[in-house]
Amino acid sequence: MTALTKRTHWVVRVTHWVNVIALPLMVATGLRIFNAYPAFARKGETFCCYPFANKPIPAALTFGGWLAGARHWHFAIMWILVVNALVYLGFLYLHGEWRELAPRRGDVHRVREMIEFYAFARKEHPHQGKHNALQKTAYFAMPIVAAIIVLSGIAIWKPVQLRWLTAIFGGYVWARYVHFMAMIILVLLVLGHVFMVFAVDPYSLRSMITGWYDEDQSPEARNARPFYHLLPRRASVVSPNQTEG
Repeated sequence: MTALTKRTHWVVRVTHWVNVIALPLMVATGLRIFNAYPAFARKGETFCCYPFANKPIPAALTFGGWLAGARHWHFAIMWILVVNALVYLGFLYLHGEWRELAPRRGDVHRVREMIEFYAFARKEHPHQGKHNALQKTAYFAMPIVAAIIVLSGIAIWKPVQLRWLTAIFGGYVWARYVHFMAMIILVLLVLGHVFMVFAVDPYSLRSMITGWYDEDQSPEARNARPFYHLLPRRASVVSPNQTEG
């Protein structure tokens, strides 16, 4: 039986699962608000960068009932996510775990190595620590995108009182567009994260639930690509005849 190592602090686990519950609700209520006016240009005007104007999001993907109800839900969940993010980022800073997520000078090369490995252009899994270079890039991008979502959301919430903030995004129309597109980017990052967990490292779910992880089942130890080598690799056994030869 392999020894387990303590990998994920309880603060990280709790904030992670709060995000799992709150983020889909935040997106769904935001889409319901968007459906009240599913376009970015003012009436009678055109907008360059959204080809689906006046086509509402399917109701099954929205939450909150009517516009006012969705707004109430949206703002309530926003504060939950903001506080949750501050707790998480504060923990990373105070405990020094931000160093495991912050990109480093050689990570551009390591990102290329991971892409080559996943594309079967490289035989062996590149060396990694707790996270590989692609993971670190995605995890570092998430809070930046989230900050853009929060700031652009505040800009369209109080466009008159905070006109200077709205102006930074290019005005109300562009602030709304940035808010929407940043949400799309965050959703794609999250979906990519979920896909890679189940396709490459499903064993990490134990770490996010209990905090414990078996390093013998890490992607590097299994030389794991998406949907390949999901089971632990067996250690090679050398027969006595081979050693005598």
